[in-house]
Amino acid sequence: MPYENYWVDDRTLIVSGDFFGVSTGLGGGWKRVSYAFNHTVGEDFNFSEPYDYLRNVARSYGLKNYFGLLTSVPMDNLSVEGCGKVTAFVTAGVLNPNERIGTINIIAVFECRLSRSAMLNSIITATEAKSKALIESGHNFTGTNTDAVVILCTQRGKYYRYAGPGSDAGKMLYRAVVESVKESLSKW
Repeated sequence: MPYENYWVDDRTLIVSGDFFGVSTGLGGGWKRVSYAFNHTVGEDFNFSEPYDYLRNVARSYGLKNYFGLLTSVPMDNLSVEGCGKVTAFVTAGVLNPNERIGTINIIAVFECRLSRSAMLNSIITATEAKSKALIESGHNFTGTNTDAVVILCTQRGKYYRYAGPGSDAGKMLYRAVVESVKESLSKW
């Protein structure tokens, strides 16, 4: 069953909980967070100050202690896929004629405990799964130049030391990401 503590409005996905996480997005790194969000930018987006824009989005929702991602993909394209103890929230879009332009954002929630190295390995596993989904969807590239990944962990329940695609935790993540990227791309 997918992770249930999230909501979506017309431009933003917000995932809430008590997490330890790592993010490759703006203001990312390691930290304890209460929220992760993915926001569709509009005409008000300031390309020269994306971090300020991100902070203003968080403020508009009253969010503190967060990881945030920005995308040009509408929230109608959001795909949520659960596999075991992992839920992947994905917005994926690629633009023609230069298909390398677009954004694929992945927020993965692990309802378990992960080692720090497993959390880092999860970024690689999610990226490999995204690449597989792109290739299987007919694209000849493995990502876009603005992709980002957020890994969130509840740090409750079973402990996983590894999260590569051959491990138990990694297999769950891989399946969830492949399916959610394909589904989101199909809506593009």
